[in-house]
Formats: sequence, C-alpha cells, structure tokens
Amino acid sequence: MQKESVKSLLSEWSVEIDEAIIRSKSFCIALFSTEKTLIYSNEAFNSLINNDPAGSFLNPSFDALLKLDNSSALIFDGILTFGDYKSVNPSIAAQIFRKHNKLLIIGGGDTTQLLEQNSAMHQLNREIIGLQRDLIKKTRTLEYTLSQLNEANLELNRLNADKDRFIQILGHDLRGPFNTLLGFSEILLENLRIYDIDQVEELIKLIHKASQQTFNLLEDLLLWSKSQAGKLPFEPQKIVFEVICAEVISSLIDTARTKNILINFSEEETTTFSADPNMLKTVLRNLLSNAIKFTNQNGFISVYTEKSGTDITITISDNGVGIEKEDIAKLWDVSHNFTTKGTAGEKGTGLGLALCREFVEKHGGRIWAESEPGKGSDFKFTMPLSSD
Repeated sequence: MQKESVKSLLSEWSVEIDEAIIRSKSFCIALFSTEKTLIYSNEAFNSLINNDPAGSFLNPSFDALLKLDNSSALIFDGILTFGDYKSVNPSIAAQIFRKHNKLLIIGGGDTTQLLEQNSAMHQLNREIIGLQRDLIKKTRTLEYTLSQLNEANLELNRLNADKDRFIQILGHDLRGPFNTLLGFSEILLENLRIYDIDQVEELIKLIHKASQQTFNLLEDLLLWSKSQAGKLPFEPQKIVFEVICAEVISSLIDTARTKNILINFSEEETTTFSADPNMLKTVLRNLLSNAIKFTNQNGFISVYTEKSGTDITITISDNGVGIEKEDIAKLWDVSHNFTTKGTAGEKGTGLGLALCREFVEKHGGRIWAESEPGKGSDFKFTMPLSSD
C-alpha cells in the first residue's frame, strides 16, 4: 500500500492516532533540540528517562548521536538504551531522524525480540517448574529419611532403656535373692549340728523360696532377652485351654497356699484355639503369680473365659490391693521400671507383664488391666479362636 493511500485511509483518524501516541505505554516518541533540550515526549518515553532527559541516553549517548552523519534524515536505526551503569537499563528499538536543529526519536518494543524473550521466559518457567518438582521430590525423600531416622532414634532409645533395665536387674534384683541364699545357707552350715529339725526346716524353706524366686527371675530374663533378639520361636498349635490353665495353676498352688489363697478356674465348656503353648503358659504364669503377689492372706483368685465372636477373653481376677489408675499404663512398659512389693514383701522385675503383652500381641490379641485401689484387679487378654 502506498504512503499516500495510508495517509488518505487514516486521515479521518488523526485525532485518535495523536491521542494514542500521546498516551501509549509502548510506542515512544520524543523531540529534542540539538542543544539537548526536550521539546516534547509522550508517556511511554517519559517512563524511560530521568530528570536529565538528554543525559538519560546511555548507548549511544546523546553526544554520540549528534556526531552521526546527517546527510539524510535517518541518522540511527537500532537499539537505544537509557539509564546509567548502576542499574538495570531499559532499551527500545528506535529510529532517530535529524532535521536542522531537531532530533525526532520514534521507537518501542521489537516484536521479534519480544517473541524471543517470551520464548526464553517460557523455557525458563519450564526449567523452574522442573526444579520445583525436583525440590519437592527431594524434600519428600528428606522428610521420609528424617522420619526413618526418628524411628531409628526412638528404637535406639528403647534399646538403650532396655539394656539399662537389663543391667539394673542383673546388678540389683539378682543380688537380693543370692544374698538370701548365701546368708541362710551360711547360717545353716554354721548351726547344722546345733539347730533342731524345725529350725533346719525353716531355713531350708527360706532357701527354697529364694531359689524359686531366683529361678523365676532368670527364666523371665532369658525369655525377655530371646524375645528382644528375635530368637524366641513362635510355634502355635491347637491347644485345649483347660489343660494349659490347670497345668499352670498346679505349678503355683504351693505358692498360693503359703498365703492361704484359693485359686478357682471355671469354664462352661471346653475351649480350643491355636496358640504357642509355651508363650500362653508364660502369660498365665506371670498373671497368676502377680495376682498371688498382690493378694492378702486368705484371698481369692479366679480364672474364667468368655467367648465373643472370633475371640476368647481370658480373665485373671483377684481381690487384692488393686492399682492406681495412673499406674496401669506403666505396667506394660519395661522402660518405666515400675515394680512394687507384694503383700508379703515379694519382689519382681517388671519384665513379666512386658513379656505378657509381647506374647499376647504375637498371637494377634490384646491385654489390659481393670483395677481400683483396695478393690482388686482384673487382668484380661484376648486370643483368636480357631477357625476350624
């Protein structure tokens, strides 16, 4: 299209074009005198310059423009940069014309450059998004690693607590029974020919009692250490609970008789389920031993079962001293070192109930206690019933 045709076509829009040029944010136009005086500039050009308009020309400088060949009106066609060397400097694609003592500057954004910048920005955004995804992935990996580390630290603390507890039992709880054995056996040796048969019998009973306590302690320690090391075999088989329970009660009947405690076992029907017999005996022995330990003279202990759906609940109930509510949770954790003397001064290690919980949970059951001070205790645990 010829220039005259363009002028003719746009002639009726001269007012709008002038207004658009004046207020444009992207199209720059300015008129300077060769004396470096700004005669006119629109809003877009004003945004590029500072208080010294001619001094705002950075590359090329205003002085450099004045030295350009002006044999034709167009003296410059290229990138014009504004600002100084201390800041980020804006640039425009500009054409500069010189007539007589005036310079007309017309310019704006280079669309090709803009497209290239947009393409580069798009690529940069994609790279940033990729980096963000990598960062999120690495953050999640780090969080998982920290979680695993925290779990390992908790397990290490637990093992340290267990180790300390184990050493404490070996150093303290075993010393007491052995002191008793050594003391009474020494008395017996020194006075064997002096004491009558009743005195000798009394000392032998005390030695036997201390020996039994020491044996039970060692048995718990060995079971507990094997369990912690994962070396205790788990061999469930079909058992008749009545037979297992009767065997355990029979092994403890003499201990109960020393305090004149009656142990009663009642079951409406024979109960059969799958369990490791040795582990089940350990659970029953510990719970019954504790019931005897914390029941007064002439007390009563009962063992009974209740079936509910696919489980059987086994209860060892006593009318002993009971337990404070805040102490019940401490019973199952060996790291709490929660042990108390029985009604006849009996001592324990605190390992028995920890073993009970571990063995019951190994079977897929759960164990808990219900008690009030002065009203006795009910220790209950569940076992899955056989499916056949």
